[in-house]
Amino acid sequence: MRGSDFCDEVARELQASYDVLAGDHARVVALEELERLALDLAAELRRPLTVFDVIRAARDPGEKARRMELVRVLRRPTPGV
Repeated sequence: MRGSDFCDEVARELQASYDVLAGDHARVVALEELERLALDLAAELRRPLTVFDVIRAARDPGEKARRMELVRVLRRPTPGV
């Protein structure tokens, strides 16, 4: 008989850690994309930006929705901070 209680506890905690790392990675990727978009647009407009500038500069409704999601990621509280 194995000590399943402790093994299960370790497995749950390991999975929770994997989930956090995956979420952190997705957040970093989204923020890198948002930074690239903002820097490109700031260079084009040659002025400080607002969040609305970044969203309005989208070429189509799908891109607008994608940018809005990137902003949501930016403004979502970071767990553990």
